[in-house]
Amino acid sequence: MIPGTAYGFLSPLHILEILMIPLSLFWLIRWTRTHSRQTARQLLYGMAIAVPLLELMRILWLVWLGEGYWVKLLPLHLCGLQVFFIPLAVFSRNLPLRSYVWATSILGGITAIVYPAGIVGTYPFFHFQTFQSFALHLLLILTPVLMFLADDYSPRLSQLPSVIAILGGSALCAFAVDWIWGQNYMFLREVPEIGFLQAIMKLGGYPAYWLTLGAAVIAGCTLLLAFGQYWKKEIERSPGLGAFNLFVWAHFLF
Repeated sequence: MIPGTAYGFLSPLHILEILMIPLSLFWLIRWTRTHSRQTARQLLYGMAIAVPLLELMRILWLVWLGEGYWVKLLPLHLCGLQVFFIPLAVFSRNLPLRSYVWATSILGGITAIVYPAGIVGTYPFFHFQTFQSFALHLLLILTPVLMFLADDYSPRLSQLPSVIAILGGSALCAFAVDWIWGQNYMFLREVPEIGFLQAIMKLGGYPAYWLTLGAAVIAGCTLLLAFGQYWKKEIERSPGLGAFNLFVWAHFLF
């Protein structure tokens, strides 16, 4: 941390970042209503390419600062893994991959902007790492939404088992790296500074902590799939109801 320069949790600048989520969704929904499906898909492809490029920029920045330990540069957090899953889902249009991206990318993006661990309290607001993290996580929210709006993806609760299967495989990879090389990807080895999670760890150890963490992520995925299924039905029932699109997202976020 650079003393006296880091911006704080729920400071005006942090609140501004949070407000950019509904503002960006408002813009995206309005934009898709005034542009062709083909143009919207081109934007989707651009976003899918921008996600790994933003992560590559962070890795190169860390190498430039002198971080040479390759294990620390792996994108194995829930959000980091989207550098693989988002391009694969967008360009292959594979249903299990698209469902996984819808359920986990939006969840990770919102969580990381609302609670930006490692950014707030560490970096100034006007810093490369702050802007890179914010831009990446905002794209993690907007890309699945654009996939839904412009590329015929329909979320369904029935897709939850495939989401859990991919999530479980990803967590096992992160777990192996954490225990072999002493890292903390997906927060599987060290508990983040969140009071109730630390209390659960003290009371029940790793089994209770992992169950709680897994249950919270799966609950979030379930909510997002259910929300997407509901939103799709409402769009099919009233295709021109643009105000409703904004209304449901505002209530979902706040």
